[in-house]
Amino acid sequence: MENEFDIDFKLLPPKLQMQLWVLALDADTGKVNLAYRSGAFRTSWAYNYGGNVEASLSVRRFSLKAGFNPANRDLDMGLVFRGFRFGASASVTGRSAGVGFGYGARLLPFPWELSETFNSAAIGLQRMTSDIRLAPNNPLAWYKLHSDDVTAIGNALRAGQQIAEQGAQSNRFGAGLRLNYNPQTKFTIYGGAQWFF
Repeated sequence: MENEFDIDFKLLPPKLQMQLWVLALDADTGKVNLAYRSGAFRTSWAYNYGGNVEASLSVRRFSLKAGFNPANRDLDMGLVFRGFRFGASASVTGRSAGVGFGYGARLLPFPWELSETFNSAAIGLQRMTSDIRLAPNNPLAWYKLHSDDVTAIGNALRAGQQIAEQGAQSNRFGAGLRLNYNPQTKFTIYGGAQWFF
């Protein structure tokens, strides 16, 4: 039996109702984020503690994101339009750079990328735990001493989250091509395609 007292009442008639802009502030132990939305236009500014500063802008199917890490002077930029992804990254301290192009779902990291990311995080965690007895005396100095280790651990956590989120995406196909340069391997080009079942 239906509820006879179910009332749906709106103060303004449909033609007078309008959506106002939204301003949001989100802060936790990892980052602070300020976002603004008005209709299809969205923008946000975020700072990850001890890490990078990010700015993003999106309008309908177009989105642009840029990030800069003042500690190690890494720069990362990305553009998405109708399923096509363009990206560029550069590291001043590592003297490396890369550009990429893709379509559809973001490619999972290649095995050598995962190995490098998780090995760096493991080494960073070992260094941090070996000096943990110094942390209570001067936590800020300890954190500053291990800021690169914290970044490496954060990169590993983000890689794990990216892999976990891939299975929940509605887009099951992805393809990409990337050109990288670093002093050790010089220029490398790699690409791939994937389909999730």
